[in-house]
Amino acid sequence: MVPVVADTDTLFGGTTRGLLIHLDYRGLIRLHWSALILDELSRALVDTGRKVDARAAQRHEQLMRDSLPHAEIDLASVNAQVAAVAAAVRSKKDAHVAACAHVIVADKYYPQDRVVSLVTKNIRDFRVRKLAEMGVEVKRPDDFLLALFEQDALGVAAAFAALRATLRSAPMPEALLERLSADGQAQTALAMRAALRRNEVQL
Repeated sequence: MVPVVADTDTLFGGTTRGLLIHLDYRGLIRLHWSALILDELSRALVDTGRKVDARAAQRHEQLMRDSLPHAEIDLASVNAQVAAVAAAVRSKKDAHVAACAHVIVADKYYPQDRVVSLVTKNIRDFRVRKLAEMGVEVKRPDDFLLALFEQDALGVAAAFAALRATLRSAPMPEALLERLSADGQAQTALAMRAALRRNEVQL
């Protein structure tokens, strides 16, 4: 099980967001976020027209909370770590994301794990080496998911299949892989598609 903090840009794509939640359900990762991350997500979903208004976005936000009650890191804990990570981010607006990840390390959420993955598309916003020294490993979502698939193809495939089964549109595996690729996880989708065609996994 990998402790993970997902940045807003990682959660923005619906297929990636759903896959991460189902990876948590299956025990491959332990997904976390903060209220600030969810608030940014809600605003982004409204601004891009993916949610019709703030009320719809807030309903979706609550569904996420209900789906993973353990996921949210409380804001008091996040704020307590902002100063500790200030030198490890290039912009103050990203400090709360790094602080959210550092809470997991500093407060020893998972004593057996000394490293938490901060999964973000905006790697350049973070000082990767400094965060690594603090136990926070910054990864792009496509790199993170591909590595997880290479470690446990059957587990990731099962999470993907479970996600597909929950969707009202009932997309075929190839169609949902296209959505995953459109989210930015192109190399992960390619690897999963290749494994599917070799009959190594069921999606």
